[in-house]
Amino acid sequence: MNQEIIDIITEHSDYIYQDKMALFYCLYFCIYYNNPDIVEFLKTLIQKITSVNKLEKIEKLLELINTNSIERLRTIGEQVNIFVYHLVFYQAVDDELRVVYSQILR
Repeated sequence: MNQEIIDIITEHSDYIYQDKMALFYCLYFCIYYNNPDIVEFLKTLIQKITSVNKLEKIEKLLELINTNSIERLRTIGEQVNIFVYHLVFYQAVDDELRVVYSQILR
């Protein structure tokens, strides 16, 4: 399954270069679905893509993953968990991704 995900990301690399915030959402879903293997793949990809222009929200999410681990970020009731969900929610609002944040609220 992870190889399929990597293949899809690779297939759509042109889009990712145009809209780097897609990586932000990929990281979020790695947390949500507890997929540390894809997080490692994404970290490498993000380093290559954003080596010149750092993206603050992606960097913040990576910092939270590195500091707290995916498992802790997924734990209900953890303060850092609440911060991650707010970060994603407000990014979705900024991006007008009504479908993403309506799913978060369920």
